[in-house]
Amino acid sequence: MLDIQLLRKDAALVAERLAARGFVFDAPRFDALEAERKTIQTRTQEAQSRRNTLSKQIGILKGKGEDTTAVMAEVAGLGDEQKQLESRLSELQAELNDFLMGVPNLPH
Repeated sequence: MLDIQLLRKDAALVAERLAARGFVFDAPRFDALEAERKTIQTRTQEAQSRRNTLSKQIGILKGKGEDTTAVMAEVAGLGDEQKQLESRLSELQAELNDFLMGVPNLPH
């Protein structure tokens, strides 16, 4: 299996070298999968960061004796969103791995 870092760095070179081997590399599909993976991964990390911030805020509000209902509801919503994003990210990773498994090694 090809190193994904090599593909991310120089997909055009990989496609050119694979063409010498008679293999047509589907660069647009790889680019689409990679772009969606990056987007989903970024959104997942942002949701986790926001959830952590709100969780700390809940502790501060409870320490002051204030109502935390609204913040806790937002945290619950973020948890659901994060689970969906993580599920989609896992699916994308599997799809990307399947794609890469079909790509032969580069010729010397």
